[in-house]
Amino acid sequence: MRRLAVLGLLISTLCSCAAPGPISTTVVEPASVAGEVSRQQLAALPGALLADGEPLSISYPEQVLFYRQAALPLPGGITILEPLADLLSSQSGSRWQGRVRAETGLGANYDRRLAEGRARLLQSYFQGRGVPAERLQFEAEAAAGPPLELLLLR
Repeated sequence: MRRLAVLGLLISTLCSCAAPGPISTTVVEPASVAGEVSRQQLAALPGALLADGEPLSISYPEQVLFYRQAALPLPGGITILEPLADLLSSQSGSRWQGRVRAETGLGANYDRRLAEGRARLLQSYFQGRGVPAERLQFEAEAAAGPPLELLLLR
C-alpha cells in the first residue's frame, strides 16, 4: 500500500512539472455576443457577396443558385445556402428581408412568376432548416439584379 502511495506521489509530481499545453485563445466578436449577425460572419458565407455600408446585406449572383430561366436550383445551388441557414437559425434576434429577382427576357409576367416560384422554394428551404417565416420574409421581383439578396432589418 505504501508503494502505491509513493508511486502516486511520484506520478503527480512528474505531471505537475510537465510543460503546459498550447494556450488557446478565442476571439469573440461583439456582434456575436449580442446575438446579432456580424459583417465577418456574412463575408465568410460561400458564394455570397457582402455589400458595403449599412444596413448589412448580402447577395448571391447570377448562376450561383438557379438556372437562368428556371425556378429549379443548380446542382449544389441550394447546398451553398446551408451555412447561411445555420447562421440565420442561430441568430434568433435578427430579422431579414429577402428579394428574389428574375430577368430572363421572356416577359415581365414570366419573370414575376419565376421569381415567385424561387421565393416559395427558398422560403420552404429556410423554414425546413429552422428559420421561422416571421424572421425571414421574401418578396419576388421581375427585375434585373442578383437572384437572391438578403437585407438585415434588425
